[in-house]
Amino acid sequence: MNELNLEKAMRIYYFLLKEGELTFENNRDLYIDYSDSEVRGLLDIMARESNVTIEKYNQVVYLLPDEENDVIGIRDMDLQKAISYDARKIDFYLSQYIIIIIITVFFSGKGSFVKSRDFIRVSELEEVVTSRLRYANSKKNIAKEQEEASLNITALYEHWDALQLDEAGKRKTKYGYIRSVCGFLGKHGLLIFDAVEDDIRPTNKFTNLMTYNFLDGSRLEVINRILGNE
Repeated sequence: MNELNLEKAMRIYYFLLKEGELTFENNRDLYIDYSDSEVRGLLDIMARESNVTIEKYNQVVYLLPDEENDVIGIRDMDLQKAISYDARKIDFYLSQYIIIIIITVFFSGKGSFVKSRDFIRVSELEEVVTSRLRYANSKKNIAKEQEEASLNITALYEHWDALQLDEAGKRKTKYGYIRSVCGFLGKHGLLIFDAVEDDIRPTNKFTNLMTYNFLDGSRLEVINRILGNE
């Protein structure tokens, strides 16, 4: 093992932990070092041992926490607290559902054109969440689909439907939920949330992850079936 390459790999790993992504623009030297096959091999070992994945998409190197990573990954409790400190499991599941809606709103295209729009206002996103939940809950085979998806759509719909639309300073409203979830995703570098315009835009990181890693055909099929898009 080349000690110099080990040092390069460790510097790249630390930079990714701190910044989340590596490009030619934000660190030219480390980006060039990443092109060395031995350096990438050492990074793969470090990533595997710390439950992360290091991948390069569209000329950008990302560090992605695995699902079981409880140190730098997104934990259930973190997402619940995005709503409030007294949030319940239903709040967590509703937050997850809103995230799924956000994904399908921005990335419902096909092939290399997976990104389907540039921004959406909170008010419009609320209408989408409400209509999708209402439609999914009204399906005749909802009981069977809930069991297959391990997701209680009826409970989510009833909880959402009982919320007020909006109230200044209150997070447990329909708009409040959406703003909290968008702010949470913003902290993880996935969305740009404009609190003044009350709209959101996907970051390049989010777009690259959806285009090159997440949205394969089978996953889109499952998501669309759960949301009642077919």
